[in-house]
Amino acid sequence: MANQFTREPEPHPREPDRIATTARCSSAQERYWEIDSRDPGTPALNIAVKWRIRGHLDAALAQEAFQAILDRHESLRTAIRLEDGRPVQAISEHVPFKLPEIDLSGLPEADRTREADRIAQSEACTRFDLDEAPLLRATLLRKSRAEAVILVVAHHIVSDGWSMGLVAKDFVAAYQALGRGREPVLPELPLQYSDFAEGSRDGMASEALAREEAYWLGKLAGLPIVEVPPDRPRPATRSTSGASLSRLLPRPVTAGLADLARREGTTFFSAAYAVLLTLLRQRTGASDIVLSTQFANRDDVELEGIVGPFVNTLVLRTRLSDEQSFLDLCQAARDTFEDAVDHHQWPFDRLVPLLPGSDDAGRPPVSINFIVQRAFIGELANDSFQLSGIPSPLPGALYDLNFILVEREEGWRLTCEYHRDLYDEGTASELAAQFESLAERLVADPTARLPRPAPASLPIASPLWLPATPAPPPVIDATALRRTWLQQAGSQPTLFALNHTAHNLRLYRPLSHELGPDQPFAALQLLDPLVNGAAPTSIEQLAAAYCEAIVATRPEGGYRLAGFCRSGVIALEVARQLAASGRQVDLVVLIDCWAPGYFLRQPYLARLRFRLKRAARFARRFWRAGPRSFVTRMSFWLQSTAAVRQAKRLLFWRPAEEAADEADFWRTTDELEALVQRYALPRYEGRVLVFRSGAIPPGWPPDATLGWAGHLAPDTPCFAVDGEGHEGAFSEAGSRTMAERIIEATRQDRH
Repeated sequence: MANQFTREPEPHPREPDRIATTARCSSAQERYWEIDSRDPGTPALNIAVKWRIRGHLDAALAQEAFQAILDRHESLRTAIRLEDGRPVQAISEHVPFKLPEIDLSGLPEADRTREADRIAQSEACTRFDLDEAPLLRATLLRKSRAEAVILVVAHHIVSDGWSMGLVAKDFVAAYQALGRGREPVLPELPLQYSDFAEGSRDGMASEALAREEAYWLGKLAGLPIVEVPPDRPRPATRSTSGASLSRLLPRPVTAGLADLARREGTTFFSAAYAVLLTLLRQRTGASDIVLSTQFANRDDVELEGIVGPFVNTLVLRTRLSDEQSFLDLCQAARDTFEDAVDHHQWPFDRLVPLLPGSDDAGRPPVSINFIVQRAFIGELANDSFQLSGIPSPLPGALYDLNFILVEREEGWRLTCEYHRDLYDEGTASELAAQFESLAERLVADPTARLPRPAPASLPIASPLWLPATPAPPPVIDATALRRTWLQQAGSQPTLFALNHTAHNLRLYRPLSHELGPDQPFAALQLLDPLVNGAAPTSIEQLAAAYCEAIVATRPEGGYRLAGFCRSGVIALEVARQLAASGRQVDLVVLIDCWAPGYFLRQPYLARLRFRLKRAARFARRFWRAGPRSFVTRMSFWLQSTAAVRQAKRLLFWRPAEEAADEADFWRTTDELEALVQRYALPRYEGRVLVFRSGAIPPGWPPDATLGWAGHLAPDTPCFAVDGEGHEGAFSEAGSRTMAERIIEATRQDRH
């Protein structure tokens, strides 16, 4: 479809490059060349960035601006060729640059964004031939007369993240001059990348770096392999298949980390690194944790304006103990990082042979990487347009897991890149959510001892000769579990309905009745749940406790799960965990359950109209039932606001037992809501039925499945059921409709 909107550059015969000079490759370039030689053109070495352009952009001037950038930076006119069996930089005098333009303005707005993302992902993963310059390309995606996206892709052998920021600044400056009718004369650089590469080679040939070598030999002695337990066995040969997801961290959490770092005389990097260490300790059971990070390696001011792969990879090794507090760990993280920076000149390619498993084709040298950076591009502007960086596609995975914290205008965004051979999206989402919840907890009480590793984790971080052993499952307080059988007999697999915030089971009784005597039906509720002796801090932990209760009730599997309102989110996570453990899940039923955060992501006016329309419908219905009914229902509806509940406690006397029971209900509701809003939705491919009550007006929200589209299988059905109000789904007619659909969905399992 995209081709009919594409205006490709006019074909031109490729002229032989006129090589002006050759130079030795830097250590970084040699390492990237070695990786490429094992998988020619591997997209994992591509760097892809996206620029949003607001304003008028002339494609011809944009192409000339890119040409000026190539003319300024030798590295962008460089190919890598072999001489005497070794790679060298072959630098051309001039390399023509072409900027393809794809016009998407004729598509509907939603299709424009979707097609732009598809093209961007395809371009990001397109391979480079190191033998041909330029090892940088760009594509202009025209979305409208006033908005465009430019995708820029460079090979790591001629660029790094810092360099892509330089390219953006040069582009804006060159276009400014061209737009004013002048030649885009960019300031001459004092050095080129080839000068740096030659100088670094001469330095490495001397004995000046013996101190760095001795440090790393000692630091990496007896290094363990550390990896987060994968969802699948590691293949014998590693691919580059990667994906990513991101999560905007709440400002209070990141501001708290920054304040703590300032008070303790350390950096935001060290504080965030300490949070990640705590997370990895919980997930792996390891006390000796190894990961890598990147250092800009532009020690001289003269290097700051040069495009090229200066970045060096540092290995960070930190030991943790049960006696440490978070403050102690922040200091240890700071010392680890500062020591590594003090010895950053030793190139990573010389560290690789010291790393365990370096000769394993299925492993990267280090499993986990961590990056903290400000956005290389803020907002740049000239007479014609404003340019800003936007989230970019992932070409491929160099690491098993790569955690990236980037500060953007809206706050700090955590991206988790994961290798798809090993991990599911749900695991990456779970890790990102756990990072946030741990950061919040650690900042709130930094002097407390570090949380112990979760017993459900696998302590596989160990020397190669020690086998990994699974730890026992989480323990829940059995006295806190309320299990009520609404129908115990029957030949069908048991349907477990989660009832986390209600203290009675009246809602599920009509549904159980409609499903009939052959459908075993159990309602589960955890009262004041404790998981391993502490209150659960995430939906994942809460779901794990419900999993234990479900498996203990029915060990043989074949599970059916249902959840109403917020409990539906727990039900879906329970299904994901049961499936991940190899158990069969036949069906998940979500009843009037919004996907976390979906409603709040809608435009404010749309949400306001929805609330007003629902309130009017609600008021009309219950006023007809009489003033007393109206007041009772309105009182319950208003109590969803904490301030109204507080006022009611102050103004009205009630028996202590009744007040305590109501307070407990709303406390549990509020706690669950907080966990739900922090939950990062995974993708679940199992069979799901979505039901929405008649309280939700037809035609709204935009996603008829209440925000679950994109997280469930594409053919997941959604049914409207009769009944007034949120709980109206369980009316006689609503329960009958739900039962009919559930029986229809599970009928094939009985044959």
